[in-house]
Amino acid sequence: MRAPRSRAWVALAVLLSAGFALLAHFAIVDELTPTVGALLSLIPVTALALYAVRRSRHRAAALVAILAFGALLWMGWGTLQRHFPDLFFVEHAGANLVLAFVFGRTLFGGREALCTRFARLLHGTLPVEVERYSRRVTAAWTIFFATLFALSCTLYFGGFLAAWSVLANILSPILIVAMFMVEYAIRHRVLPQWERVGLLGGIRAFSRHFG
Repeated sequence: MRAPRSRAWVALAVLLSAGFALLAHFAIVDELTPTVGALLSLIPVTALALYAVRRSRHRAAALVAILAFGALLWMGWGTLQRHFPDLFFVEHAGANLVLAFVFGRTLFGGREALCTRFARLLHGTLPVEVERYSRRVTAAWTIFFATLFALSCTLYFGGFLAAWSVLANILSPILIVAMFMVEYAIRHRVLPQWERVGLLGGIRAFSRHFG
């Protein structure tokens, strides 16, 4: 019973994300009303803020910070309407930079690689070859997110707004899914005897780690 419900939630999340991405792209490229564009640009940062409040041990301070941000937003609403693509850029480039840092920092200083940690959460004790492989996967994800960050900056600051919007709103999620699929295929070939975990299993490990 739980599996069909989980798949239904995933399907709903995918549909909502796809709808948001298309609306964001049209807001940027086809110049929908500035109000619509500004509201859409606030959705990711609002979702992140609500998540932070929920996870924070100091909810009162987090709520005060959100109220202060709301006051600044109220005073600067006109500026946001004129420059809402800038917020979309900060969200896209910033998210990829943070992810590149989160994955990459675990490759140095004798730390356990992040994908190794995910695998350990799912399987417990890991063979040496799995640890070695998962470390390489961590490096691959680091390069992947760093490349997306560099492309985002190059296109946006180069003035290629339409191309940047395609990258940020349409190609990025497709590339992430493709990265998962390619990694899964490589894992199947390199570690044929190892228990394989699909996309949802990887997402659950990610959630358990950051939870």
